[in-house]
Amino acid sequence: MKPLPSLRLAPGSHTRPGSLLLLLPLICALPPATTPAPGAAGPATVPLTNMVAIRAGTFQRIKFPVTLTRDYWIGKFEVTQGEYASVMGRNPSHFTGDSNRPVEKVSFLDAVRYCEALTNRERHAGHLAPGYVYRLPTEAEWEYACRAGSTNRYHFGDEAAAADAYAWTSENSSSATHPVGQKAPNAWGLHDTHGNVWEWCHDWFEPYPARPLTDPVGPATSKYKLFKGGGWNQDADYARASSRFMMSASNGIHFVGFRMVLGMPLPVPSPGRPQNTP
Repeated sequence: MKPLPSLRLAPGSHTRPGSLLLLLPLICALPPATTPAPGAAGPATVPLTNMVAIRAGTFQRIKFPVTLTRDYWIGKFEVTQGEYASVMGRNPSHFTGDSNRPVEKVSFLDAVRYCEALTNRERHAGHLAPGYVYRLPTEAEWEYACRAGSTNRYHFGDEAAAADAYAWTSENSSSATHPVGQKAPNAWGLHDTHGNVWEWCHDWFEPYPARPLTDPVGPATSKYKLFKGGGWNQDADYARASSRFMMSASNGIHFVGFRMVLGMPLPVPSPGRPQNTP
């Protein structure tokens, strides 16, 4: 397999089957979606219709627990070309011809601008309570939602041979993206978390900290931003929930897109201070 152009395989991603970083979520089911109460006097937060509620919980990363203390919503699908164009007025994608294909050739910075523009639109429409924003998921939020309570390499099990029903990868994609939602979802109703396009996450890259973490957001700065989930151009072996790749925040390429989270804004880490250090 040819290496990914302009990318770096993140140390600790363990793309070989024998060295997979297994995550162990400690919850097994998603309760029905409800809107968090921002306060009796304030407006309600009304998610977009394709958002799925995710409850706070804990999973195991290598030997250490990672805890998410806040509920959030995440997109049922990757952001489509039609959605992106309706907000940003342009479609940067390489694979066009169907507005339901995921948007790609978007940089991390492009994805952030889209989330900010959508936040402004929805707040102006009165759909967001104070403090709620659309944004990219943290790596921990993304992995937790992708796994949907599973303990396997993929949300559907451990065997890459079973991926055809759930993911567009190099084995079945015909070297192109496909409209979102055509493959079977995970247990929490999310489509294409494995395959179709890789998905930007909020975090700057760093090796996983060897300690328990609560609501990790990554380091204050680094050279590369992370993306996860696999894509149409890579084998299913690279689409596992633990796989991590990274790229410059200003680069966009035709196999990387994104999906959104709706939740509280993320804190800004202090430079030089390890995650979760008081």
